[in-house]
Amino acid sequence: MKYIVSLDKLNKLDFYKENNIDTFIVGLKDYSLNYLECTMEEIEALSFKCDLFVSINKNIFNNELTDLKNKLIALSKLNIKGVLFYDISILSIVKNNNLNIPLCWHQQHMVTNYNTCNYYYNKGCKYVYTANEITLESIIEINKKTDANLMVLVLGYPIISHSRRSLITNYFKANNKEKEKSIYNLTNKDTKLMIKETNNGTSIIYNKIINGIKPLFSLIDNNIEYAVLDFNYLEEDLIKELLVLFNKALIKDINREEVINSVNNLIGDNTNFFYKKTIYKVKGE
Repeated sequence: MKYIVSLDKLNKLDFYKENNIDTFIVGLKDYSLNYLECTMEEIEALSFKCDLFVSINKNIFNNELTDLKNKLIALSKLNIKGVLFYDISILSIVKNNNLNIPLCWHQQHMVTNYNTCNYYYNKGCKYVYTANEITLESIIEINKKTDANLMVLVLGYPIISHSRRSLITNYFKANNKEKEKSIYNLTNKDTKLMIKETNNGTSIIYNKIINGIKPLFSLIDNNIEYAVLDFNYLEEDLIKELLVLFNKALIKDINREEVINSVNNLIGDNTNFFYKKTIYKVKGE
């Protein structure tokens, strides 16, 4: 197994590499949601320094298709590991133009079963990024029944939903108030959420970090290709402590229970949906 870090700042690349991380995800400027947005020039520079995945995970509009095609052609000439995509237009552009870009199906909440993973694999997708809402059992089943390489988020704040609308701006405008920042907190009874607005819309983020250190060991034992670490919104000192522990987890004979307890003490034991039984499930054949 390898770790992929969602790079939060360009100037932190060396920090991560010093902590044994050499594979990263960044977003393509104007075409990415909830990733560090980088220009083509920045992506090219990064591609010489590390193994790099580029995220293009927003809905694409008709007036963006020509520019997107040109950027995908440019990306195909760089030494990148692949492109994570949401909109199916990207699959079509890559296929119709015979572009040499490994693709990762990354439709967030939709990547939930091996049949659809196999469909996209047969369409040319080398990787799939599993939904955060499925169980560890389902992830292991998908991995056994598809030839695609899996990416699984094991640490980070999960995205609940995204809207193309400027929800924070509209809220303050409706209440005749000034918007002072791009990230606010929402509280609904005992649930705390972050709401973040960019030029591409508004994301609602669960304000409780996913701690996947315990299921990580099952992912390792079942030969999952990539575990994703998303350190956005975390302090650097905490990130460094977590990297030490997650790197320890890859050591063959490490005391796993000790590592689990250490990570739990740092960030709590929220395992998200890894161990939550799926109540509603599409009936099989």
